[in-house]
Amino acid sequence: MKILQLCKKFPWPQKDGESVAINTLSRGLAANGVVIDLLAMNTAKHFTRVDSDVLLCLSQYRKVKWVPINNQLRPIEALRSLIEGSSYHIKRFISSDFSDSIKELLLGDDYDVILLESLYMIPYLDVLKQNSQAKIVLRSHNIEFEIWDRLAENNKNPLQRWYLKKLAKSLKNYELEQLNNVDYLLPISEIDHQKYIDYGYKGRILTLPLGLDLSQYPYKKWLRKTKNIEVGFIGSLDWMPNVEGLNWFLSEVLPQLKKRFGNKIRVHLAGRNMPDYIKAKACDNIVIHGEVDHAIDYINQFPYFIVPLFSGSGMRVKILEAMALGKVVLSTSLGIEGIPATADKEFLLADTKEDFIHSFSRIIEGQLGCDIIGRNAASFMEDNFSTKIISEKLIRFLEEITYALPQYPKKLK
Repeated sequence: MKILQLCKKFPWPQKDGESVAINTLSRGLAANGVVIDLLAMNTAKHFTRVDSDVLLCLSQYRKVKWVPINNQLRPIEALRSLIEGSSYHIKRFISSDFSDSIKELLLGDDYDVILLESLYMIPYLDVLKQNSQAKIVLRSHNIEFEIWDRLAENNKNPLQRWYLKKLAKSLKNYELEQLNNVDYLLPISEIDHQKYIDYGYKGRILTLPLGLDLSQYPYKKWLRKTKNIEVGFIGSLDWMPNVEGLNWFLSEVLPQLKKRFGNKIRVHLAGRNMPDYIKAKACDNIVIHGEVDHAIDYINQFPYFIVPLFSGSGMRVKILEAMALGKVVLSTSLGIEGIPATADKEFLLADTKEDFIHSFSRIIEGQLGCDIIGRNAASFMEDNFSTKIISEKLIRFLEEITYALPQYPKKLK
């Protein structure tokens, strides 16, 4: 089987959930004998200097192609889209150069499957269908408009709230209009699976969670060497939901924790494109790490991780990575959404300021078996989110839709 994978960003380095998701799946497919080629946008926002070392890291691919895309925000274009009611989110990823690269690859090879990584590859459906007979499969990392809808709901500034609502509406219109132009859909969670059906999707659908190569996530029992509670946070801080949640935690939760426990709880912050105003918050109980080279090494330094997320959609990769490493994750309901873990068994649920304070009180007072929760989390990952399980599930599905004989109606006698 030959697959062409189309991505809206170059999937290296693996410093965000989308890049991890793209790499783990492609490696899993390649390990099962699938020939897979990559065509990715190399955007101004997430530009990667591709050299021989980077290509060596992407050796699971037979071919790696990339197209530079300047999709930086243009206020005049954004205003025009707002007036038209069209989705500026989508327009920013439409490129004639990328379309030409698609044609070039399709003319040079016969692919069985074209895998679209996210909604932002939908504008290229026409060129794909005109130049290939391959099955087109959309892998949905999240329901895109929900992210902006939830950001709008949580925003207290009336003007910003109105603008975010307009963005969400135009994106929703596009997403739902295009939904049934895709024959095969791979939502990342059972929750998204049901939502797509409720939104009217009529094609074949398979829930395909993100998988991790668990051999890269060695479980390490935490040996408490100090009386302090070391807490980690990691996330891309050019993504609005992460910024929103972290700001809330630093302004609403951490001052109360400090008032109650002094500097006993110390929070470590890491993430790409960290704003200067967050860096300026460094103090005795806030340690700034900025962008880290190796997320796994960073996560493995701390026994606890917070995910104070109130917007967004899909599945949080950093939660899966922390759980795979046996960490105790304190997450909101939305943060853990799509991950069928059990509160107080495999993670700690905290939706409010009071919930976070109560959870940390239980940790400090020894009321929780945190080692047990960490072990449970690692076992949960082995049972549900290993790359081997996920990639084999996808291959069975792709073989079924690709090689199944057509069903002809029976002739009447």
